[in-house]
Amino acid sequence: MTKDAKELTESTDEVVSSSSLFNNRRPGLLTEFEAFTLGPNTCGATSIPLNAEPTIIASLTDEDVLRIEDECDRVFLTCTVGWEAIANANDDLRQNNKVDVLFKIFRGDNNHRKLIFSCCQSANAEEENLQTTTFTHVDLPLDKNGHKNPCEDDHHCHDDSIVPYFVTAQIIDGGQANVIGPITFTGSQIAQNPR
Repeated sequence: MTKDAKELTESTDEVVSSSSLFNNRRPGLLTEFEAFTLGPNTCGATSIPLNAEPTIIASLTDEDVLRIEDECDRVFLTCTVGWEAIANANDDLRQNNKVDVLFKIFRGDNNHRKLIFSCCQSANAEEENLQTTTFTHVDLPLDKNGHKNPCEDDHHCHDDSIVPYFVTAQIIDGGQANVIGPITFTGSQIAQNPR
């Protein structure tokens, strides 16, 4: 065997050996999936005017609510929202005339809600006024102590809780915008990785 062939064989063996470590670890299990969508879920399917107060635009509640089985279970949330900038903010301090829309995800119902995620996107009503905003978040809804993995040492963490989620949109710093569709909001319950 030549020197080059021997080095190639050794490096291939190292790659195979290191990649086998990944094969031993199994991913978490998808145990539940819920979704909110418009019907039809297209641009222009709805017209929800936004203002400075948060407006609920999507929810995983009622028949779409997630039932979380264990404190260790994570929820993977994803949302896509189509919206239109109608009028830019009238603010001389801004370098660019735009309208800013703030999206938020809340956990819980309207009376006992907790903000778990927010993001903002801007658009110019006079130029690229049609926008599609997509965002994701991973939530650990039943962790009461703020741990990254509350069940790391405890296998007795069974729970059975209904956990609603909802998405709001609002305008910040003036201007006008409407949510026009599509709207897709999904929640996936992911069980803890097997050890």
